[in-house]
Amino acid sequence: MEDALLAKRSEERDLMLAVAAGDRSAFTALHERFHSLVERYVRHHLPDPSQAEEVVQDVFLELWLIADRYDPAHSVIAWIRTIAQRRAIDRVRKSRADRDRDLRIGVRDLELVDHTTTEHAESVLDRIALRRGIAALPERQREAVVLRHLVGLTGPETATELGVPLGTAKTRARDGLIALRRVMLPEPA
Repeated sequence: MEDALLAKRSEERDLMLAVAAGDRSAFTALHERFHSLVERYVRHHLPDPSQAEEVVQDVFLELWLIADRYDPAHSVIAWIRTIAQRRAIDRVRKSRADRDRDLRIGVRDLELVDHTTTEHAESVLDRIALRRGIAALPERQREAVVLRHLVGLTGPETATELGVPLGTAKTRARDGLIALRRVMLPEPA
């Protein structure tokens, strides 16, 4: 069973490296292999089918454009899920911000202003704070938090990736989140 999993991961890495080299047929194969997974993952975050479809397209466009950044030392599926999660969450945040803004000023009074620069800056600052917080965690907790909550692996997938029992993986992820909250949330004055 483990040999089959290793062979599958090796095949996925080779496919991703071919995409990084600009191989369009490899990209087609990658799309066919992971489209339903990306679609399911995105629809989990975005119940609106039209938004989900747009995000799935954005994910694969991004995969094509940044395939050269893929690190073969890591799982292809984890990398793709990270990109899908980031895109889906960005869309949810943008939709929520748009809705809140429209409610505040009213649709008829809505000025056509491009807020993407501000949103991008806030997103960058959030990511910087998160990276610093994660870097402050002990290594075992950091690995579990990243795999479980940023990459989006399930509990059993995280345990397998870490090579530890499921309960240990869950405890590390939980303890890491608690420690991360203490680092990232300011103390009340």
